[in-house]
Amino acid sequence: MTRKRSSSVDPVALPRQKRGWHMAGMAAAWFCVAVGLGIGALWLLKVGFLADTLPILFRMQFNTAVSFVLIGFAVVALLHERGRVAAILSIVVVLIGLVFLLEPILLTGHPLDRLMLDPFRQTSPYPGHLASGTALSFALLGICILVSALTGKPTLLRIVFAATVFMTAAATLLGYGLQLVTESDWPRYGHMSPHTALCFAALALPMIFLRVEELDYDAATIAAMLGAASYLLLLLLTLLDLQDAFEGTGATISIDPQGKPASQAILAGLLVVSGIVYAGLIVYAFRNAQSYRGIALKLRESQERLSAIIDTAADGIVTIDAGGQILSTNHAMETIFGYRTEDMLGHDVRALIPGFLPASGSDVESTEIACSARETEGMRRSGTRFPLDLSVARIELDRTVLYSGIIRDISQRKRHEQEILEANAELEEFAYRTSHDLRAPIASSIGLTTIMRDMIGLKTPTAQMTPVIERIERGLQKLDGLIENIIQLKRSRLLDEPVTAVPLLSAVEETIERLRFIDPARQVSFTVDVADDLTIRTKPARLRMILDNLISNAIKYADPDEGARRVAIDAAMARDGWLDLRISDNGLGLDPGDETNLFQMFKRFHPSRADGSGLGLYIVRKSAEHLGGTVAYVRLDKGSQFVIRLPQRNDA
Repeated sequence: MTRKRSSSVDPVALPRQKRGWHMAGMAAAWFCVAVGLGIGALWLLKVGFLADTLPILFRMQFNTAVSFVLIGFAVVALLHERGRVAAILSIVVVLIGLVFLLEPILLTGHPLDRLMLDPFRQTSPYPGHLASGTALSFALLGICILVSALTGKPTLLRIVFAATVFMTAAATLLGYGLQLVTESDWPRYGHMSPHTALCFAALALPMIFLRVEELDYDAATIAAMLGAASYLLLLLLTLLDLQDAFEGTGATISIDPQGKPASQAILAGLLVVSGIVYAGLIVYAFRNAQSYRGIALKLRESQERLSAIIDTAADGIVTIDAGGQILSTNHAMETIFGYRTEDMLGHDVRALIPGFLPASGSDVESTEIACSARETEGMRRSGTRFPLDLSVARIELDRTVLYSGIIRDISQRKRHEQEILEANAELEEFAYRTSHDLRAPIASSIGLTTIMRDMIGLKTPTAQMTPVIERIERGLQKLDGLIENIIQLKRSRLLDEPVTAVPLLSAVEETIERLRFIDPARQVSFTVDVADDLTIRTKPARLRMILDNLISNAIKYADPDEGARRVAIDAAMARDGWLDLRISDNGLGLDPGDETNLFQMFKRFHPSRADGSGLGLYIVRKSAEHLGGTVAYVRLDKGSQFVIRLPQRNDA
């Protein structure tokens, strides 16, 4: 059974760490959409007094605001697994960023700056233009979203590009926070307003940390390296500005308290020292990250080996907490119980194995649960109960107690045990009945032989000895028939033959011709309704046993008082693909209540009408079961009907 992919992600269903970054990504995306819509509305409405009061708001250009709306919706689509929508929006954002990056090179006069809106305030040398840092950040974030939408998983490229955007934004925010730059400073390194940098930082963080554990990276180490790198970027940009300041004032550094070059030199020294410290931290964090990754890889390999061993185990393995809630299962549990692993996790183990724990509501902690193998019952998904062996081990952890159970399905073993018990019971009954039935005709024959000897000694005429000889002959025939049935029963147990195609009409007609005259005094007429082309794949000898016994019984137990003694044989394929073979007669039939013992050994119902051992119908039942079919008795108004159902293709 395949699972349908959900069109959206439920944050509650995610693990805690993933859920946190998923919610952070949604919040950042909607924040950027709100900022973009707000700033865009201010540009469209041309709120002059607000532009005079808070000019820094309009440092975010109208094109920048539109791009933030697009990229915000792209992130929302990505987190909701709308890959196609996210890819289309991200491609638009990437194209916008690349166009504004290449515009100064390919075009003159910046014609794209006023394409969507004619700025009413001159907030920069090129109003409406995306600064190079802003355009590059949009292009990098767009590529991050596009790669994630196409691959459906985190990649190192996404982390690197998102980290670059974050460092640029973080360095800008740190510069504003330390008052190293103002809304009119630092023009040639970015033209990035504080709220632009804040939006980029908010979007970049989820792109960095969402599902980063799948790449075996430590989130804390990445965060430390990201902070240090952002500060180093700020240091680099500040040193560049200081270099410009020194070049503007000449080589002489004034020590006047109000001299700007001196203060800038002191600040530069402090930044250099702190930069060295942060560089050391970066090296330390990198070494820790490498060590962590090595340990993580070894742990992962160990977990994979253990998982492979558990999943390939023939016995079911389940882990539960102290309350009976299923924490983990292996593949054998799916085979045994019929549930998928995800359907079992989080549910009470008593639904599968009622005897695993005490009844719900009992004090499990105070109950001795751990045990060696014991027999109990399980419940399959179909609702059927089956026997199993259960071993439970107690696992004590630092803060909790778990239980591990090993489950073995013993249905087949129990079935074999039952078959052995039934076979032993049948053997005992067979030995008793056989000894009794063999002894009776032998004893009778011995007695009749003694009588004949006496008659011979007295020179009794031959005519008077004829009845005695006939009685001896009948007794020996009965003994021969019993021995023949015993041999047939033994053959039915040991017979092993391949499955072949058997023309059913030929098999029936052959049996009728062979048995038609077994009792000349009881001639019957046969009616056969079997299609010429009806063929069944089965074992011929066992099918012959079934036909021999049922047809011979129909002849032997024909009603002598019936003028027209009939036997009808018909067969047809049922809709379910099985063969229905029916043998009907108008013979003596059975008395009410005799059906229950009809197919048992040594059960005879008309001993005065015909001789027999009582093994014939027992052999029919065993042969039908061996072929994967069934045999049933149907009472008729006059006579009996036996219905044999056999599979069309039998590979038993």
